[in-house]
Amino acid sequence: MHQAEGWAQRLGAASADGAAVAADIVGASDAQLDTVRKAVAAVHLLNTQETDRARQQLHDRFKLLSAVLGSLLAGTALLVWRLVRNARQARALAQQLAQANRQLEVRVASRTRKIEEGRALLSFILDTSPSDVVLTDVESGKVHFMNHQLTERLGLKAPPGTLFLHQLLHDPAVGESLMQALDQYGQVDALEAQIGEQHPSWRSLSARLIEVDGRLAHLLWGFDISRHKELESQLRELATRDALTGLLNRRAFMEGGTALFDHCRRHAQPCTVLMIDIDHFKRINDHHGHQTGDAALRACAQAIGSAQRDADLLGRLGGEEFAALLPHSSTSSAFKIAERIRDALARMPLSAPDGQPLPLTVSIGIAEMELTHAGIEPLLADADGALYRAKASGRNKVLACEPAIRQP
Repeated sequence: MHQAEGWAQRLGAASADGAAVAADIVGASDAQLDTVRKAVAAVHLLNTQETDRARQQLHDRFKLLSAVLGSLLAGTALLVWRLVRNARQARALAQQLAQANRQLEVRVASRTRKIEEGRALLSFILDTSPSDVVLTDVESGKVHFMNHQLTERLGLKAPPGTLFLHQLLHDPAVGESLMQALDQYGQVDALEAQIGEQHPSWRSLSARLIEVDGRLAHLLWGFDISRHKELESQLRELATRDALTGLLNRRAFMEGGTALFDHCRRHAQPCTVLMIDIDHFKRINDHHGHQTGDAALRACAQAIGSAQRDADLLGRLGGEEFAALLPHSSTSSAFKIAERIRDALARMPLSAPDGQPLPLTVSIGIAEMELTHAGIEPLLADADGALYRAKASGRNKVLACEPAIRQP
């Protein structure tokens, strides 16, 4: 810059040598051009180096980017492969699950159908069973099931909405006992009880405490034992009753008489026994036959029955001998009853086989309970002694045991 200003000053002087300045400029220009060439070459070299360095950096970055992109592509491919595989597995599992669901639905439907068929069959069996069956909820009393047999037995047109087991039983005490046993043991077996209110009938009942739909329930079933009870009653009658007269037989009279005797003794109440015997009974059998004798025995039983009180105990001890135990009765009141019996027999129309009237009389002995009597046997023995005296003194009369007569 300073050199150019010098050339300009030299050219501006009056004595300037233009050729010399031009030559000097040309000489300086060559030097400057060489410097410029060197500078250009240096700049070009530097630029080339920078470009190579930038290219190398770009190449390195491209390699790194390529590696990253390759990894991404590989990861993407792996991910796609896994997604495809998982999708295929999911479809396979979905198909298997759908098949399993279909199979399960078929099995559930089949099982449900079998259960419903089983329930329907069980309901049919129970409903047509001659047994009584009922299933009720413990707390609410809701009736889950009641068969037709029990519904009719209770006089209902349809099963009730609610029912507690104890309400079925005719005797409230037995119903309470049934519920206590179920609460304590969870079951009851062969309980003989009557069910129904209007027309109770005997049943052999069994019950269980079970679970229905997660709630406690009572299951009860019973068998009709009415006929069994009738036969049992008949057998009891046969075991305790005299077949000819219908009165208690000797064993039953002694058992009942002992209980009555002990009751009167325990409560300090009077108690009297009548010993009754048909006069000349052997003669009746021998002369008119056993049928007439049987008629005489039945007539005597009827006369005793017409004179008895509800609390009195009557029985045929054997042959033509009868006995009556009169609780809460003294000798004087027993005399009145004995005379009514004797008078009723004397007026009873009894005929012999030939149609002729057959007079029938009885002798009666009376004994009242005393402190010396240890039981009913000694009391009967005293009455039998009074009977013997009545027969010995002419028959057809009533006599009391002498100790009883002497009482004030």
